[in-house]
Amino acid sequence: MDLEYFLNSRTKFVRYFYENSALKFDEIIYAIEKGEEPFIPPYSEDGEPPFMEEWMDAKAGLEAVGHASLSMLASSLHLFLKEWVVRLDKSHGMTFDVSFKKGWFNAYRKIFLELELEIDECPANLEVIEQISLARNRAQHPEELTNLSIHHSENELKKYPQPFFAQQSEIDRATTEEGESLSWWLPLSLSITKEKMFEAITEVEALCSWLDAEYWKARNA
Repeated sequence: MDLEYFLNSRTKFVRYFYENSALKFDEIIYAIEKGEEPFIPPYSEDGEPPFMEEWMDAKAGLEAVGHASLSMLASSLHLFLKEWVVRLDKSHGMTFDVSFKKGWFNAYRKIFLELELEIDECPANLEVIEQISLARNRAQHPEELTNLSIHHSENELKKYPQPFFAQQSEIDRATTEEGESLSWWLPLSLSITKEKMFEAITEVEALCSWLDAEYWKARNA
């Protein structure tokens, strides 16, 4: 099986899904902020921004698209790594204990170490890769009934005080002039913009391409 081909087929769809699903919400937000049809502001003297509820719903919809896309990306990576290890077992009799106690990506990183892969030579940013899994878990397991927004957990922020999937404005607001993080006091929202989503996809593709190349290099040696 050409693992990289099927991985790239999935990531291609994730890009397609994000762009087309986000488009409608982007159009609503733009129309409200520009005062265009069908959101022409009515005359009012109360000072409240018009169509605030519609704007907030569109923002929530955009966030939901990011969460769904990230979930598909994490699943695609997980499936690739699973098949990559299964191939070692079926073709070479190499079996590994994949324990997910500290997260499934860390379990596979342990296998990379057992195989003595030169992981430092991998072109992908493994910190971003790990945060894909962490952010996906947060999105899939919200903790507040009263709030559609999702925030990074305290444990995540201890490891990644400036998380990849966060708004820079919030990070700046939660960082002192001395560089100390105040995210324990000013929670950071889980923010999955198009730019961050597509960068994450590129990192996943880079990791999987490198792993596939390493397999064939070792097999053909």
